Amino acid sequence: MASKLVDILDVQHHAIFLVNNTLYTHLERFIKTVPADVPLFVNKTIEQRYVRELRSRRYSVVDAGNLFTFRAMLECLKKRRVAFVVLDVDQRAFQTVGSIAERLDVPIVPVHAFGTKVFARQPIVAGGQRPVWDQIQSFLLESYLGGGERGNINLFNELLEAARYYGDDWLAVKDISGRVTYKTFLLNTYVLSRRMAKALSKPAENVGVLLPNSIGNAITLFALFYLGKTPVMLNYSAGLQTISDACETAGLNTILTSKEFIEKGQLEAVEQGLSAKFRVIYLEDLRASISIADKAIGFARFVRRKKASSRENRLILFTSGSEYRPRGIVLSHDNIFANVQQTRSVIDFGTMDKMLNAMPMFHSFGLTAGAILPLLSGVQTYLYPSPLHFKRIPELAGEEGSTILFGTSSFLEKYGEFAKPSNFRTLRYAVVGAERLKAEVETYWLEKFGLQIMQGYGATETAPIMCLDTPLRHKQDSVGRFLPGIQYKLETIAGIETGGKLLIQGPNVMAGFLTHGEGYRKQDGWYDTGDVVTVDDDGFVTIIGRLKRFAKIAGEMISLNLVEQLAARCYGITDFAAVNTHDPRRGEKVILFTTDRGISLKALAEFVDRQGYSRLHIPSGLCWVPEFPLLGSGKTDYVALKQQIEANPPSV
Repeated sequence: MASKLVDILDVQHHAIFLVNNTLYTHLERFIKTVPADVPLFVNKTIEQRYVRELRSRRYSVVDAGNLFTFRAMLECLKKRRVAFVVLDVDQRAFQTVGSIAERLDVPIVPVHAFGTKVFARQPIVAGGQRPVWDQIQSFLLESYLGGGERGNINLFNELLEAARYYGDDWLAVKDISGRVTYKTFLLNTYVLSRRMAKALSKPAENVGVLLPNSIGNAITLFALFYLGKTPVMLNYSAGLQTISDACETAGLNTILTSKEFIEKGQLEAVEQGLSAKFRVIYLEDLRASISIADKAIGFARFVRRKKASSRENRLILFTSGSEYRPRGIVLSHDNIFANVQQTRSVIDFGTMDKMLNAMPMFHSFGLTAGAILPLLSGVQTYLYPSPLHFKRIPELAGEEGSTILFGTSSFLEKYGEFAKPSNFRTLRYAVVGAERLKAEVETYWLEKFGLQIMQGYGATETAPIMCLDTPLRHKQDSVGRFLPGIQYKLETIAGIETGGKLLIQGPNVMAGFLTHGEGYRKQDGWYDTGDVVTVDDDGFVTIIGRLKRFAKIAGEMISLNLVEQLAARCYGITDFAAVNTHDPRRGEKVILFTTDRGISLKALAEFVDRQGYSRLHIPSGLCWVPEFPLLGSGKTDYVALKQQIEANPPSV
């Protein structure tokens, strides 16, 4: 390694050599190879983790919160010398280094290390076609993904790497029943997988998982990964028929669940219906049947850190809100792992963080961002079984000292109403997805908690995050910028003047999908999101609406999202939901739902006129509901509202 690194340093005599520390970088060897006369700069995390290796040489600690600490680096570069910078989980420090490079017109040479191999990448220079910060984030993603040096991903093996890096005794997961370290998590996974192997006879079987957010769910998931099985995450809130359709679509024979969960969730009718068609195995029975031999073999595998197969590994989720049978989304482990690393490339989080995730793991946001991401990143996560406990979740955030909270706009609205400022005193990030962030929720959180809500945008098909609004890159009313590694194009849609239909490609785009009665179809080429968006010159994405969330009235495409937003601006509240339904005269019409009995369409019609919008944006009817029906993911259930309209048409 030493000669290789010296060769790299000789390539450029006036540059910043930038290293991003990852699970796969052996910095204990790497740091020793940096020549003593080359100024070395590290952040606090690197200093603490590699204190022994750094003890024998001179170095400087940089802190983005104190720009004075970068003074030595500036002086070094002004003298036309090389600076060697090693950082870990520190977006602000990376950005500061990028700013220094731009200011002094100094190239950045990304140095990627994977194990004992060292690679210098194409220098990052100011004034090119891509901004320096975008190039740095692409480098971060490349380093997290192993720079092309890695084979097929198995997420269980990534968990082994995380345990090695962060330590077996590091607290990994908590739930209402207790807590587990990486060591306990892995031991339980090895032992449970040993017992599962006897119960699941087929070598490449799809296995249903009907469980709430819990340690048991996470261990079950990774046990299936270890065995090379494909977990099929079932939405327990969807009802018997939809769950049965999902099981048939995935070709299931077996479903894993819990007696305690069935009882507490009052799912006895669902359980009986599923048991009539499929084999239902209870985790309690599996645990009770674990033998001494199972425990011994599991322990031996833990000691050896036995890896799982690196063949093609997958997981299946289902899209929600369909008017027909659920569509199965097949995500490879590579897709999920890539999305985790794409997210790490744009926001900093690590062992200092504590995540609170109540988003269900049958939802891609709750699974990837709320469970798999923290497990692979050393972030302690609390898996809470329901996002609907609006009073308890803020209390829990305060008790746990949570720094990251996931939810939908609707959920955060409720949490904000019940929370005291002290409940969220430790929060660094509040991230919403699955639905549009309401302006009044964003303002309320800023005023009450002093916290800017971050908005994500994605789809189950993209594992799920495509765009992310971050503290370093924020724009009002935008869902942020595309994550590194994602390419996009906009397709013109007749009748829509602004923006276009979004198509993307990237490592996080699904392997394929399952259709009931038709089977598996591989995803090739560009993925059609079905969303109409605009992308500004700085790369910020704004959602205009979903094509399915447009009404075609008299040949014009009318955004139902825009109708909701106009109503919200008119009345000063956001309790609106617009749906389209058939109209014999103009093709379709818009019906507006509200939870406020005092609303009339006359004021909205006058507001639409004053704002200069087409009168086609004025709803044809108004319906009152006590509350909006929600899907298990927290999104408004527009299908249920549409069915209500079709069953009982409103009076205009």
